[in-house]
Amino acid sequence: MSLAEFNWHKKGACVSDKEIYQLIADELKTKQVDSALWTQAKEAALGDPDKAEAIYIRLRFVELVKSPPILGSGALVSLPAPVPRELKELNELSHIRRELTTQLANHKKHNLYSILKVSPDADDAAIAKAISDLELNEQASSGIHPSELKYAKETLGNASLRAQYDGQLLESLSNRMSIGNRSYEALNEEEYAPSWWESRKASFIIGVFSLSIMGYLGTNYLKEKNSHEIQQQAIDSQKAALQSIANAAQARAQAEVDLRGDASRFVAERQSQEMELRNRTADRMREEQRQLQESRMLAEQQQKEAQQARETAQQTQAEDLRIRREKQYWSCMNMQLSQQNISSYEASARCTAYR
Repeated sequence: MSLAEFNWHKKGACVSDKEIYQLIADELKTKQVDSALWTQAKEAALGDPDKAEAIYIRLRFVELVKSPPILGSGALVSLPAPVPRELKELNELSHIRRELTTQLANHKKHNLYSILKVSPDADDAAIAKAISDLELNEQASSGIHPSELKYAKETLGNASLRAQYDGQLLESLSNRMSIGNRSYEALNEEEYAPSWWESRKASFIIGVFSLSIMGYLGTNYLKEKNSHEIQQQAIDSQKAALQSIANAAQARAQAEVDLRGDASRFVAERQSQEMELRNRTADRMREEQRQLQESRMLAEQQQKEAQQARETAQQTQAEDLRIRREKQYWSCMNMQLSQQNISSYEASARCTAYR
């Protein structure tokens, strides 16, 4: 017994759904599944392992909820659980399709399965593959009338419509068998009692029989017509729903396009504003640099003019000093030469300091 089952009994079967699912998960992980339920799930799933596992989980959950496991004789004993309605429907549908396969093999009646070239007991994946193969290979479907091919794809490609068609087809085949059996019995009675046909009751019986056949055929015709109308209405509804979805998708796509256009315009405007701001900033910086350059040039010009003025003033001062000293020198020379017994050489030596 697993730990989950031990905890179950320890709590007195008062467990949550999560613990029940944990118990089922442990069973699947350790391969310790209920063989009867697993076989039933595999039969209902028509060989699909994933679907069989899902059906087993549902069956096992119902079993554990309705009849918790109890200890008896040292082993875990489970009480049978009621079969879910979905599983009953799957079993009935599986039985109908197996019966259809047998009946069609005996009668060779033209039907939608013969158009798709599949067996009535084929699963939905096989039906979808056959439809896809016919759509891809046009040569394989060249001998099939387009309306028949369309009706076969729309009916067998839809799970609910296919189940309805299977029931009607099996009912039609069963009625044909019953009519054939009654005709065969009437022929046997004719062999052993030929005078029966000469009686007055024969005409009445034949008339009633003919009316019954005509009524049955008319009823089947009305059923098929109503079924076709229902299927057409369902197809029209699906087309309208698909059109609505397509319109909504188109509107959503247009809204996205408009939104992207608005976003693009916003980005373009923002980039334009940023570019304009950068241009104005660059112009202002260039103007400031020009003004700064002019200021530097003016300052340099002023410095040059001041330097020239200083140099001119220095030159003027030097020239004035030279003239003044020259005057002093010659004044000294004249004074020295005016004295007696002083030569020009001695006068020049005495007045050299003024130069």
